[in-house]
Amino acid sequence: MKDTIPMKFYDITEEYAQEAATPVQEPEHDALAHYFELLITRLMNGEEISEAAQADMAQQAGINPDRIDDIAQFLNTWGNE
Repeated sequence: MKDTIPMKFYDITEEYAQEAATPVQEPEHDALAHYFELLITRLMNGEEISEAAQADMAQQAGINPDRIDDIAQFLNTWGNE
């Protein structure tokens, strides 16, 4: 998947991995980068993101849904920095 996901989303994944409540394993990096791509693209397009949309994107990207709230908190903090 690394071929199709822009590197900036892997950079965000690395930053998230350093701060995540639950340790991020190497095999999760592709899925997390894909989730960040889906989520941030929607945010940049000004779309509202419901809990259902977050769950759909998590399923599409293949991430554990338990990470959704942690990622939202990370992005909120990251966006304010």
